[in-house]
Amino acid sequence: MWRYLGILVLAVFLGYGSNAMSQAACLENAAFWYSHVMMSSQPYYVKLQPGQEHIPKVLEQIGAPYTLVTPESEKTAYPQVRIHTNAWIPFVISEQFEAAADATKRVSFTAHYLAMFGIPLSMGDSFDIPGLPL
Repeated sequence: MWRYLGILVLAVFLGYGSNAMSQAACLENAAFWYSHVMMSSQPYYVKLQPGQEHIPKVLEQIGAPYTLVTPESEKTAYPQVRIHTNAWIPFVISEQFEAAADATKRVSFTAHYLAMFGIPLSMGDSFDIPGLPL
C-alpha cells in the first residue's frame, strides 16, 4: 500500500512540475490559434489581470495584433479579451479567452492541453456562447 501511495505522490509532483514547464507553450499555442484563426489576425484589446505581465511577451512572439487596455480606453476598447490559465489538475492545462464584442455580447473560448514537460498536446477546445440555443 505504501508503495502505491508513494507512486501516486510522485505522479502528482511530476504532474505539477510538468504544468509549470508547459504553461508558456500552452499559452503560446492557444494565443496563436485565437489570434490568427478565430480573430483572423484582426486587432483586439487585451485586459491584463495582476500577475499576467508575461502575456504581452507571448502575444508579441506570435505576432498577435493586440493593444493593452488602459483605464482611459476600458469602456470603449472592443473587442476586449481576458486571458486565464488554469492548471489545477496534474498534466492538464486550460487556456481560457473571454472576449467581449461590446458591452453586451460575450463569448468564451477554452483550449485544453495535456501538458507533457513543455510539450502541449491538444485535448480539444470548448466554447461558451451565452444566448445560443442548444
